[in-house]
Amino acid sequence: MIGVVASERDLEIAAELFQLFKTPWQPARPSRRYRVILATEQPTADLDANLIVLYSSRMLEHDAREGVSATPMAGPVDVAGAKTRFPLYRGLAHFDVEPSSSGLQCQGHAVEYHRQSGRCAVRRIGYDLFEEVRVLLSEGQPAEHALTPTLELHVEMLRRVLTECGVGFAEVLPRPASHDFIACLTHDVDFYGIRRHRFDRTLAGFVARASIGTAIGLVRGRRLLADAIRNWAALLRLPFVFAGLTADFWRPFHDYARADGHRQSTFFLLPFRGRPGVSPDGHIDARRSAPYQVSDIRQEAAEAEAHGAELAVHGIDAWRDGDSATAELGELASIDGARRVGVRMHWLYFDTTSPQHLETAGFAYDSTWGYNDAIGYRAGTSQVFQFLGTRLLELPMSIMDSALFYPGRMNLHDEAAAVMCRRVIAKAKRFGGTVVLNWHDRSLAPERLWGAFYRRLLGDIEQGNRVWFATAGQAVDWFRWRRSICFRAAPNCEGLVIEAPDRIESAGVVRVHRRDSTGYRTEDIPFDGSEPITTYF
Repeated sequence: MIGVVASERDLEIAAELFQLFKTPWQPARPSRRYRVILATEQPTADLDANLIVLYSSRMLEHDAREGVSATPMAGPVDVAGAKTRFPLYRGLAHFDVEPSSSGLQCQGHAVEYHRQSGRCAVRRIGYDLFEEVRVLLSEGQPAEHALTPTLELHVEMLRRVLTECGVGFAEVLPRPASHDFIACLTHDVDFYGIRRHRFDRTLAGFVARASIGTAIGLVRGRRLLADAIRNWAALLRLPFVFAGLTADFWRPFHDYARADGHRQSTFFLLPFRGRPGVSPDGHIDARRSAPYQVSDIRQEAAEAEAHGAELAVHGIDAWRDGDSATAELGELASIDGARRVGVRMHWLYFDTTSPQHLETAGFAYDSTWGYNDAIGYRAGTSQVFQFLGTRLLELPMSIMDSALFYPGRMNLHDEAAAVMCRRVIAKAKRFGGTVVLNWHDRSLAPERLWGAFYRRLLGDIEQGNRVWFATAGQAVDWFRWRRSICFRAAPNCEGLVIEAPDRIESAGVVRVHRRDSTGYRTEDIPFDGSEPITTYF
């Protein structure tokens, strides 16, 4: 059990941190002894522990007692240690001690040092852990650090300290048993059928990009000849599509049923036609409106759902007020009777009040947190997390097609895009969590033709990895179950009982770290909640 010494404000952050690093903790009590105390302020003398991990960017009494000076440095600033590097957004303190080979450093200065006081070891770390976590879960990190899983590295840092000091503990890994991570194939449906777009801006843009734009892309090496021929053929077919003589080529349910195959997927559908909604600056951009709404495609949506797809809301104004959120949820629920509905905001609009609006309306989860112009980790993690001050769960988005390929965004060639996506996949294998793809409704069809890259990306996700392809709702439900797991002391107080209120089909993994006669080792135990696990250290 980790005892935490922190302000009341920081204890809320601690609660969420220890859902991500799923290991037992409690606010430190003077009456009991702990294996570990994690403190962000000077612990009082009546607290007893084998190890104290002391985080702060200020000079503390402990530093003065040890004769160590702490020099503040404003953030954002990068720190580095053995095989790791991550940003600190609220600054740090570095110490006038010799940096260790495995400890954190900044510009050659030590940001971590170790002292022994009798039977108690103290690890001093020069930044404010809970404040850094607060920034990641409320503001998110800028796109320049998008590929850094910063929050996971904070967890890894704490895990490293515990294992280096030989502390026995148990944690529930952020992945199902027999899998390395969860992959979610999600599709924002901004358009449904080119036939609905007669003499409008969308059709004009399609014609321009499929004709002149395709020719320019071919000359610049951004288009294959085969793709150019497909786009030009689509232009020639366009009159026949409008006349109803040939199939519409914007058919997302049909296209993704073929591309995703046996893998389940989630479609985010617009609730209302002709509603652009209001932007964060108060303006109304007509480009956000669409000539379809979910009730227009009731039959197609029902068929997709019958084949295993999940339907969710592509919110318009749900992010900005509760009445809109309720109405948009109700529109989807009215066509399929869904009780647990997720949401992702159109154009990824979101602000600090959005979680409350979405929670009040009754959404089961949100999946908006990602980047329009980058891929990676807006919250520094790919785990499902809970927005502070609410019970709303967030499934963070990892990779979006338009972020990779749009001019004015990353505008990458296929090879460069593949390299970046593989970095995200490799980190998912290392840390667990999820890889959430957002491939839009038109992205497999003319004129984008990003289907070949999409199929290649699915292959990269599967290659050498054990992957559970789940709908967004299934992934959130698995993490919701993991969050429900609780810990209590074994009867002799030397062990730990791990239990869950419900059984789950996709079991989790309890990893036990302990020291025994052979040294320090780990053991993985599958756990589905059917029976409690008791472990000793």
